[in-house]
Amino acid sequence: MASSTVISTEGQTDAAGGAHLIVVSNRLPVTLEQKGSDWSFKLSSGGLVSALSGLKREMSFTWVGWPGKDFGAEDRTKIDSLLQENSCSAVYLDDETAEQYYNGFANSILWPLFHYHPGEMMFEETAWDAYQRANEAFAAALAAVVKEGDLVWIQDYHLMLLPRMLRGLLDRSGRRGVKIGWFLHTPFPSSELYRILPVRRQILEGVLAADLLGFHTYDYARHFLSSCTRILGLQTTGESVDAGGRVVRVGTFPIGIDPSKFSEALQTAEVRGRLGELERRFAGERVIVGVDRLDYLKGVPQKLLAFEQFLSQRGDGAERVVLVQVAVPSRGDVEEYRQLIGSVNELVGRINGRFGTIEYTPIHFLHRSVGFAELVALYAVADVCLITSTRDGMNLVSYEYVASQAQRHGVLVLSEFAGAAQSLDGALIVNAWNIEEVAGAVAAALAMAAPQREANFRTLHRYVAKHTAAYWGTSFIAELTRVRHAADAAALLPPLPVAEAAAAFRAAARRLLVLDYDGTLSATRTIPEFARPSPLALRTLQRLADSSGTLVYVVSGRTRADMERWFRGVDVGLAAEHGLFYRHPRAADWLRLPAPADPLWRDAVLPLLQHYAERTPGSFVELKEAGVTWHFRNADPEFGEWQANELRANLERVLAHRPLAIVSANKAVEVRPARVDKPAAVRAIVADLSGVDFVLAAGDGRADEPVFSYLAQEFGHVPLFTTTVGRKPTAARYYVPDVDAVLSLLAKLTD
Repeated sequence: MASSTVISTEGQTDAAGGAHLIVVSNRLPVTLEQKGSDWSFKLSSGGLVSALSGLKREMSFTWVGWPGKDFGAEDRTKIDSLLQENSCSAVYLDDETAEQYYNGFANSILWPLFHYHPGEMMFEETAWDAYQRANEAFAAALAAVVKEGDLVWIQDYHLMLLPRMLRGLLDRSGRRGVKIGWFLHTPFPSSELYRILPVRRQILEGVLAADLLGFHTYDYARHFLSSCTRILGLQTTGESVDAGGRVVRVGTFPIGIDPSKFSEALQTAEVRGRLGELERRFAGERVIVGVDRLDYLKGVPQKLLAFEQFLSQRGDGAERVVLVQVAVPSRGDVEEYRQLIGSVNELVGRINGRFGTIEYTPIHFLHRSVGFAELVALYAVADVCLITSTRDGMNLVSYEYVASQAQRHGVLVLSEFAGAAQSLDGALIVNAWNIEEVAGAVAAALAMAAPQREANFRTLHRYVAKHTAAYWGTSFIAELTRVRHAADAAALLPPLPVAEAAAAFRAAARRLLVLDYDGTLSATRTIPEFARPSPLALRTLQRLADSSGTLVYVVSGRTRADMERWFRGVDVGLAAEHGLFYRHPRAADWLRLPAPADPLWRDAVLPLLQHYAERTPGSFVELKEAGVTWHFRNADPEFGEWQANELRANLERVLAHRPLAIVSANKAVEVRPARVDKPAAVRAIVADLSGVDFVLAAGDGRADEPVFSYLAQEFGHVPLFTTTVGRKPTAARYYVPDVDAVLSLLAKLTD
């Protein structure tokens, strides 16, 4: 049996705010081995294992993942017992599902797409089905071990459906206090590229069931937010997505390494001895090191071409420069990787043949993995580390090189297409596709004066020493914990007790119902003319209005003409243009809130709004009696928001000192008289009423929040049911999930 010290949790503090943490990844961090009837394991290698091993020293957690193959029932029992002793739990997949899910979809669809190689995609329905089955298996396995209040941290693109699947299982079992985080270890592509994915909506909706989404860089987060806006039509900010009333936080968490592992290794006899050998071997030569997986994303051919260009520009008698390139084998069974190996070998041979001599070999090419001691010695002996990735989620080789350079203060030349380029100030940043630029950067690195090298190194080392793997992990968990506490108010918001509301309604003698229209009685429509109420809504409102002692008011931003046309024959009170005009039930005349009248302001506003309508395809201007609105719901979402911000700034300048309000609505900018809003309308309505002993108010937007607060102050002494549509932070006492639930609630009041 393997010792539990491999991933022991003994003696650690809990940094998850008292909650138990469960880390979920495609693979468990162990390789299982069988000897006779007994099983043992050893710790696997890999970037995620290394990163989370740093976190393991700071806090305890359980790791859930696939063990690497399928096992029989008897072996599963033994393996489960072994893994449980070491804070691990297995998710078992049959071999066909595992192959199709991992190689067929995750690595043949998502991996190339996320790394900007859509031409390598091979979408097949069978692989997509397997991806769904695998995520379902993970959800079922997690649901069996997750407890109320736990934190679940899901890793990477293999499990993008899991947050939604797990959330569904947990909600159905009443475990609503579980918080889910998801982190992507690769780039996220621009929305223009991502949109070609046939299952683009399902993937986005899958991860949006999480509470916190993490990315290495803001660029990746920005692309994700753009996809949510453009593909799902969701409202986003720079750090969140409004996913149907749930606010999903989006953050940037650059991953790191454990730098002490490298600095301590440099003090060992093994590394010092090997370093001495390398220094003697390369005496009189300058050393450039490259360490990459031999993958088409790592830019090894570009690196070799740039090195060739660099050598061709050097005159006779220049000091010798060698490139030591470690190329770790990767997926040699795939044809395109075999072609890559062939082209790299050809380049190495050509360059060595062109510039090499009996005494001098320009490129030392190692197509194999190297041991840790050898790797640290190579980093330490190198004057320059050259990284030319064409697309890389982060690239931690850059961090490892810095951690090994305390004595030499070598120079880091880093591709701008690696995520690390956004963090490592002090590196020479290059366009890996520009061979001349990379060759020039290599020359500049080798010629850099010692004081400049040391200053750059100090900047780099400060960052690497602080932003470690443990820092990355604890930062994400701290944010997930903070999100959990911030969401507690919304999570604790109870659903509206329909039976209790109906009983209070029947017991009351004089009832007041205040109902928002768009998003509450009717789903929000793209075109205003299509926003008319459904026959069910009209029948339900009339039944309420027919109840003795019941006053129903529908409050909307729509015009008086729209409201009169839509609710003709229904005996409810109406408030139009956000309450500027209102009419009591069964009354013929409209009343108007006192508001400053300046008929000339439209002459200044209309040309400006029409100008933006012409400049913004899909937008239009809606004229109302007292206000005017520029709608951009049908415009490109990002361009529309950008135009809206610019329009608001121009309106504030044009309308300065005028008694007008510039209001940002849902995909709209409205100009209307100042001091006109829903709370003012409700106050005017209530002023004409007396003896009210039951109040119900429903709304879905920010404009309804002051109404809820006012009613709580005015009617705190009677049965009061204020409800928002969708669970979210609110001044309302309750929530209902959607428009259908609102109509169902209203119908049950009169049953």
